[in-house]
Amino acid sequence: MDATATGTIVLTFDNLGEANELERGAWDESFPLGRHPSVTDALPRLLDELDRLELRATFFVEALNCELYPAAVRAIDERGHELGVHGWRHEQWAELAPERERELLQRATAAFAALGVDAAAFRPPGGGLTASTPALLRELGYRWCSPLVEAVPDDDHGLRWIPFDWELVDAYHLMEHFAALRVRRGGEAPPLEPAATAERLAASLRDQDRIRTVIMHPFLMLDEAWWEGARRTLALIAQLSR
Repeated sequence: MDATATGTIVLTFDNLGEANELERGAWDESFPLGRHPSVTDALPRLLDELDRLELRATFFVEALNCELYPAAVRAIDERGHELGVHGWRHEQWAELAPERERELLQRATAAFAALGVDAAAFRPPGGGLTASTPALLRELGYRWCSPLVEAVPDDDHGLRWIPFDWELVDAYHLMEHFAALRVRRGGEAPPLEPAATAERLAASLRDQDRIRTVIMHPFLMLDEAWWEGARRTLALIAQLSR
C-alpha cells in the first residue's frame, strides 16, 4: 500500500468481540466471554469475502481479543491482513492520563507480540490522541497511526499518519449513537438505512483526488441488510483498486 499516492483507498476494520461493550459496562454478565457473534459469525464470512475480492485490509483490534480470541487474531494475520491496535478494550483514548495510556499501550503491544503477530499500526478509539501518544507510539515501535483528520499532530514523530474522516465510517451513518455528531457536522440526526449508507460511501469512494480511509465494523455486518451493503461497498473498492 502506498498511502501517499493520489486516489489511494485505505481499507480498515475496527472493533472485535465484546471489548467495547465491556468498557462501556454494557455487557450482560450472564453471557460467557469468548463467544461474540462478531467473531464467530461475522468475521469468518468477512475474511472469505475479502479473499474472494482479493482485497487486503488493516484490522484495528482491541488487544483484549488476543486473550479471548487468539485463533481469530491469528487467522486475520494468516489470511494476509495487517493487524493494528485499537486500545486494550476500546478506551476513550484522548481522555486517558499519561500513566494509564502508557500502561494500556504497553500491555496491548505485549499481547500481540505474545501471539507472534506484528501489530505496528494504531488507531485511537474515538479518534483522538493525547499529547503523549505520538512519542509513546514511536518509543514502542509503531510505524503508523490513523486518528481523526483533525487530531493529526504537526510533528510527525517519525510516524506515518493516515487519518480518517467520519464520512467514510459505516457506524457514523448507521448508528443512533452518532446522532449528535451528525447534527454537529451539519447532517440529519436519524441514521441512514443500509442501502443509503452504501450509496453514501460509494459517492465518497469515487472521489479519486484524495486518500480515502474506509472504516467498517464487523459487528454491524451481523445485520443482513448491512452485510449486503458492506459487500457492495467492498466490491466497489475492489473495482476501483483495479
